[in-house]
Amino acid sequence: MSPALLQLLGHPLEAWKTRGFISQLVHPEDLDRLLEAWGAVARTEEPQTLEVRAVSAEGRLVRLAVELNAIEPSPDGAGELVGTVCVLAPPLQPSRLSLKRAGPPELVAKLRETLDGLPSPAWMVGGDLSIDWCSPAQQGHSAEVMLCAAARASDPQGWAAAHRQALRGETVGFDFATCGRAWRCQVGPLKDAEGTIVAALGVATDVSDLDEVARELTRTQRLHEELIDAIDGIVWETDASFRFTFVSKQAERLLGYPIQQWMQEPDFWLKHLHPEDRDWASAYCLKSAMECRAHEFEYRMVAADGSSVWLRDIVTVVSEGGIPRQLRGIMVDVTAQRRAREALEHTVSLLRATLDSTADGVIVLTPDWHVTAFNGRFQELWDIPDSLLEGRDGRVLSEHMRSRLENAEQVHLRTQQLLASPELEGVDVLELRDGRILERHSRPQRLGDTIVGRVWTYRDVTVERRAQAESERLLREAQEAIRVRDDFLSIASHELKTPLTPLKLHLQVLKHRMASGQPVPAQHAEKALAQVARLSGLINDLLDTSRIQAGRLELRHEPVSLREIAHEVLADLRTVSPQHTLEYEEPDEPLLIQGDRGRLAQVLVNLLENALKYSPTGGTIRVCVERDGAQALVSVSDSGIGIPPDQKAHLFERFFRARNAPISGFGGLGLGLYICRDIVERHGGRIWVESEVGQGATFRFTLPVLEAEAHAPTGLAATPPETAPHPR
Repeated sequence: MSPALLQLLGHPLEAWKTRGFISQLVHPEDLDRLLEAWGAVARTEEPQTLEVRAVSAEGRLVRLAVELNAIEPSPDGAGELVGTVCVLAPPLQPSRLSLKRAGPPELVAKLRETLDGLPSPAWMVGGDLSIDWCSPAQQGHSAEVMLCAAARASDPQGWAAAHRQALRGETVGFDFATCGRAWRCQVGPLKDAEGTIVAALGVATDVSDLDEVARELTRTQRLHEELIDAIDGIVWETDASFRFTFVSKQAERLLGYPIQQWMQEPDFWLKHLHPEDRDWASAYCLKSAMECRAHEFEYRMVAADGSSVWLRDIVTVVSEGGIPRQLRGIMVDVTAQRRAREALEHTVSLLRATLDSTADGVIVLTPDWHVTAFNGRFQELWDIPDSLLEGRDGRVLSEHMRSRLENAEQVHLRTQQLLASPELEGVDVLELRDGRILERHSRPQRLGDTIVGRVWTYRDVTVERRAQAESERLLREAQEAIRVRDDFLSIASHELKTPLTPLKLHLQVLKHRMASGQPVPAQHAEKALAQVARLSGLINDLLDTSRIQAGRLELRHEPVSLREIAHEVLADLRTVSPQHTLEYEEPDEPLLIQGDRGRLAQVLVNLLENALKYSPTGGTIRVCVERDGAQALVSVSDSGIGIPPDQKAHLFERFFRARNAPISGFGGLGLGLYICRDIVERHGGRIWVESEVGQGATFRFTLPVLEAEAHAPTGLAATPPETAPHPR
């Protein structure tokens, strides 16, 4: 039992220890309720608070607030409890509550009026430390008395010492708590008119709420400081001249300067700005502050170790009447982000430079046809105006490109196939209407394992394709030339050997007869000469072909009569083949030609010999010379084997032989028509053939007629020979 409670109720300690004393102490109407609460606390360990009335040793009732807590709980309610008692109405003697010691009645009345007007509880203690007076209660007399007694009961020794000091003329203070409330007391001397200390006057102030506010304020301040210190940035505040008045602890970690240095140096921020940023950053911040405008910007500060730290500063301006008073903000270290961004920008710049410098046109599309990237070469290849690229709509670009394609439908179908299969890669050839050829490569664009788009590249392969086609053509021609060469060597060896055999035989016969003195028949000499002439013709054809290839075939240009040339040639050939019939249709006019008589006769002879050769069973050979406007038209027709349709285009090529005229059956080097074409074309004419297989052939050639020379004298001087390259 605490001494304060013993003193308050006046019962001796031995009485408290006797069994059943509780039933004597507690008012009968409150006893059952107390005992019930006592048992509940012992069983459940749950504390309870209740009000009861107690009877003091003097027989007066005292209202108490009792808080019960279990020490050793027990299921049967027989455990040990501790009780905290708060006095609600102590048994003070009303007769002692007077102010008669304060002095004369008028002074007492004035003092009572003053004390009664105090908003806080007050009391007066005499020299014997008895409570002589308490101020009227704010909530009733009993509550005020309770506070006076509770102050004494909470700490009797401290209470007595404070009041003794007040009775000696000192003013002292002390704190106490009762019934869950905190009180701060001030005790001082009360003097009469002569200045004699007649009592100690105490005033109590309820500081429960103030303490709670102070604790909450302290807690909030601590949380605020912890929050600021936890921010990964420098929280700061400056006055209008940019002098720091507050800086968070992160400043020392990020830049290495002590907090005191930030606060003490007036121009700390300006002094430690990076030299390249000092002018513009300070000017920008000053301008924004003068405009009372919040702002955000990035700049560099030089750290204590000399390194540069990129900071993003988010600034708020505190102003009054449009005048800046303070600046508050947070500096966030963005060095890593800045370097990463610079590295990314550098990489992007390299990629863009690489993309723009490539010879291929490149465009990247998302699955929904949005253009994410393209290069200048792509725009150049497809001649796309800037206006079409601004919208970055792949479908618009596709229509523009499609309008320039020769094989648009084929390309469209192929494109749809690629888009329908995102994993698919493809290479296609695009033919443009302007003659260009593009090679298109398409492959998926991946981000990790995810396909996020498609990359299309276009390469102009016009030159390569044409070069390839030319190479293939040259290869074919080379292969054909090799074949022709081999055929020629085979034919030439056969053709040259054929006349040599009978020539040798005739010469051997002549030698034998001459050696034996026998007469030499003329026919052997004639046959030998015929074979020599045949060899001479073959050799002349080879020489003419060589001259044509080298552009050195000489022609004499003089007026000649085509009618006369035809007469001469036909006269020489009438006796060659008795099984053929020669028919000649001559013109009514000489048909003068400016040309080489011998070469023109060579053309006509070659055509007639071919007609005889390729109609081995005989028949009619028809020659017709006539005027066709300003041209002279010469035709040689036979009824021989004819020429296959697919062979006509190659008939005038060097060494060419129609497949239905093998060397074994018809002979020849395949040079005659080649030479004829060159001679005719160099005279300003043209030569062609009309034929069907088995129906014979008609060769025709034209030559320009000299109208002005139709009646010219026959002794005209010939023009100098002319050398001109073959048109092929």
